[in-house]
Amino acid sequence: MLELKTSTSYVAQIVCPLDMSKPISEDLVKLEQEGVIVYDALYKEMVLVIALLMCIICDNPRASELLNHLGSSALKYCHVCMCDKTENPDELSELRTMALALQQIVEIAALRTEQEKIEMRKLYGVRETLNPLFSIHVDLYRYEKKNALHYHFYVQFFFFRCLPIEVLHTLLLGICKYILKQVMAGLSAHQKAEILARVKSFDTSGFQTKMYGNVCQHYKSFVGRDFKGWSQMALFILGPYLNVGQTQVLLTYSKVRGDICY
Repeated sequence: MLELKTSTSYVAQIVCPLDMSKPISEDLVKLEQEGVIVYDALYKEMVLVIALLMCIICDNPRASELLNHLGSSALKYCHVCMCDKTENPDELSELRTMALALQQIVEIAALRTEQEKIEMRKLYGVRETLNPLFSIHVDLYRYEKKNALHYHFYVQFFFFRCLPIEVLHTLLLGICKYILKQVMAGLSAHQKAEILARVKSFDTSGFQTKMYGNVCQHYKSFVGRDFKGWSQMALFILGPYLNVGQTQVLLTYSKVRGDICY
């Protein structure tokens, strides 16, 4: 982060994360394999520090970018497994692995035409961008038995398991997002006009957030800030237009959200 007198500029807004990842991944590999000599203030001497990368915490869009994944709007919308929007969401799908991702990337890169690459990206849910972070080791928490009495324990970074699905967008905002889309898609012009009137007349003084924009026109492009408001007010405003299942989900969601925030 670069702080100036007039403004604050974040490097991540200027440089692509994968462009920044090359020197970072090199440092992480060195830190794991060779270690770094640093000064220990407690012992007042130079010591060798060897550290292992356990996980990366980020939101879902950034996790997809770091994994060469196309994102949550893709047909293969999950960056952890191969689940498909056309499949039954209750069934488990094949987990993504480094070996699988590299195989898919090679297949896409080997295609001759851009149209063929587009179709294959859609099929696999990945893009063939060069990713320096893939140089970091594979598997997390693996035990190897060396003999009858000793176990060798080591940790290696498994990218597809160590960028977990983050709670904010998946649970706290995601549920509200998809219910709002379901409700709006099934409303008539008259019902949408009623919702706009309900929004306009709704008193938001008791809430920590407010309603922004025309929900009937812009709900597809809402961001986290918008869904944060709707997650608190949806039951009050959309109540007459919700079916039993949607109402039950929002009631349960409000309890889960309260427990997590508490």
